[in-house]
Amino acid sequence: MAMTELCNLKYDDVQVGQEIPSFTHQFDRMDAVIYAGASGDFNPIHTNPFFAKDVAMLPDVIAHGLFNMALLGKTVVDWIGDPGYLKKLSCQFRGMVIPGDTVIFKGRVREKLEGNLVVLDVWAEKSDGSDVLKGGEATVYLP
Repeated sequence: MAMTELCNLKYDDVQVGQEIPSFTHQFDRMDAVIYAGASGDFNPIHTNPFFAKDVAMLPDVIAHGLFNMALLGKTVVDWIGDPGYLKKLSCQFRGMVIPGDTVIFKGRVREKLEGNLVVLDVWAEKSDGSDVLKGGEATVYLP
């Protein structure tokens, strides 16, 4: 089986304005602990609820911004499949996520470029519509 046969999504099948399937995740404390271990970022605002509330004056521990960005990347990579690849991902961190918050990761095709590259607007918002990640851009290669 050739590599191109593994991917269901093809460059020619993508349309400007097309929305990609969204991904929804409810953040919990264990996400923060696991991500802290994976990233090495053990800042107590992410892992210690007493520090986060009593010292940092936050409502609770907060998700790492890069954790949310990683889930945004997952959303795009799940859409493109293999052997497509994510070439670039950027975004702005705009809102805190605390345990129990549900975040929806989204994207929409903005432009198709030469060389089978596709540019998407990507973002994340809580279930109440407030911004988590904003102004994002992903560039992907599709066969």
